[in-house]
Amino acid sequence: MKKIKYSIILLVIISSLVITACTNGDLETPNPESTITDAEVDPDFESTEPIEEQARLLIKAEPDLIEPVTVLYKAFFNGESPSFVQNDPDLLVAPPGEIVDLHHELPAVFLNDGAMYPQNDNEEIEAFIQFAVSVDGQQALINAGLLPESIDLTDQAGNIVSINLPVRRVLSAYGPVTAMIYSVDAENRFVSASYLGARDPLGSSVMEKVDSRFPDIQGNESFSQSEFNIEEAAMLEPDLIIGNARSGWLETVAALDVPVFLYDAETSEALKEAVLLTGQIFGPHSTYQADAWVRYYESIVGSIEEKMAEIPVEDRVEVLFTGTEPLRVASGDMFQSYIIETAGGISASSELEGYWNNINLEQVVIWDPDVIIVPPYGGASVEAITESDEWQILDAVKDGKVYRMPKLVAPWDTPAPDAVLGIIWMAQQLYPEQIDLDCSTEAEFFYNTFFDYEITDEEIAKICSIN
Repeated sequence: MKKIKYSIILLVIISSLVITACTNGDLETPNPESTITDAEVDPDFESTEPIEEQARLLIKAEPDLIEPVTVLYKAFFNGESPSFVQNDPDLLVAPPGEIVDLHHELPAVFLNDGAMYPQNDNEEIEAFIQFAVSVDGQQALINAGLLPESIDLTDQAGNIVSINLPVRRVLSAYGPVTAMIYSVDAENRFVSASYLGARDPLGSSVMEKVDSRFPDIQGNESFSQSEFNIEEAAMLEPDLIIGNARSGWLETVAALDVPVFLYDAETSEALKEAVLLTGQIFGPHSTYQADAWVRYYESIVGSIEEKMAEIPVEDRVEVLFTGTEPLRVASGDMFQSYIIETAGGISASSELEGYWNNINLEQVVIWDPDVIIVPPYGGASVEAITESDEWQILDAVKDGKVYRMPKLVAPWDTPAPDAVLGIIWMAQQLYPEQIDLDCSTEAEFFYNTFFDYEITDEEIAKICSIN
């Protein structure tokens, strides 16, 4: 009897411990896969508990960048909210950092201190990044008060210009700046543009590959430094008009009541300033692209200057840059002379002022340049000099040192971003033993990075040739 009594007491104690343990949650949770749910018991059961859906993208962002990323995400994904994580993100959002290694892919910068870095190869990630740096992404950030609605910039003619942001519709009547706008990744804003070097077969074929809209927006006949069709411009409804400070239509265009931003970049410093101003006009991503180009330009120039320091001035190569006619030459005020000097040469016509100057052959003989360069436009040709009996008096002609400046689209001797390649090419020709820069390598990097164009080996061979 005692055994039975003690057994009953022991059973009661064990039961009490089990009940207490269940109440306190000390027992191991059953495997969820073997748990029977209410829905399995009752086929008509409908859960009232909210089900948290997996966000499209998992994002890791620094605290200061969470708000702008959320604004962009909701704008792109129709009000959906992003998920921010610490590990295994699809997208990393962080400051763009200082540009040190120039030969690498540039990030997508949506704020001056915010850039996006994809961590997975996913079309949806890429689409979101493209939106973040687009004009619509800018607009979403402006609406949220995270980017300014307008800016005041001083153009290169000294005018303070108020520009409403974002600039959606731009009309460029100045070819060098058209190239700048491509280099800062803002070409989708064009309603019309004037192009340098895009009329010949090579230039036009490349431009159609760079920008499928080129045939429709090419406006050289209506908008240039000398021409401006007011009626056509009014129909295009631009937010901003781009021009050269010496354009002949500046008073006329005032009737449109559209901001006009003027450029005058006939020196290396002015070219760098022009590219940086262009970046500011089109937002944070373009600003970063512009800064990257300036750093690239400065690195190239610095590399050449370092090599040239070893060569005395009296041993430098003297170069004459001719124009559309053999006896029309660049003055010392023109960008062509700055390219010669930056490449380590001495401009034979540096004493001349203004712009293109007409001279006589006697003056060329007095200068006796070591090298003659002709431009890749206006019908100029090497043969016009080398096949002329009169020019045979010059050693440069007899020695075969008459070269044509290259171009892909924009000629490399003009104040456009491509001019950095003109400096590289010329330095290679003038000092092949001292300069270790390679035109082919740099041309491939330049067009891939700043024009998003995969230049072909055939095109590289053509433009980097000295003939």
